[in-house]
Amino acid sequence: MKLLPPVFFSPAVVFFLMSAAGAAFADEPVGFQEGMRLLAKYHCQTCHAVDRTLAGPSLHDVAKKYASDPHARSVLGESILNGSTGVWGGAVPMPPTKVPAADLKPLVEWILSLDQY
Repeated sequence: MKLLPPVFFSPAVVFFLMSAAGAAFADEPVGFQEGMRLLAKYHCQTCHAVDRTLAGPSLHDVAKKYASDPHARSVLGESILNGSTGVWGGAVPMPPTKVPAADLKPLVEWILSLDQY
């Protein structure tokens, strides 16, 4: 049996392969537990629950409201980052929340996926 010589990759090739794998993973759907972790990490559960109204609307209602909106991701992301007032009638205004981009996208995707529940 003939053995092949070891293959060595340059650091640039290794970085590219790892980045591609990370990008593919980043596009995976956000699971319920991961969504709940992000919700807790940024204290969203203080005003929002998945299935019932607290000081703010339920996340299920948010997902239903934006289900047919082609701009839902940007609108919801902006609302999280900058806060919002008046979108839900007389509800307590939502304060701005500092969520880094790495967590904002999966948090928004998870919230919007809740229209299925």
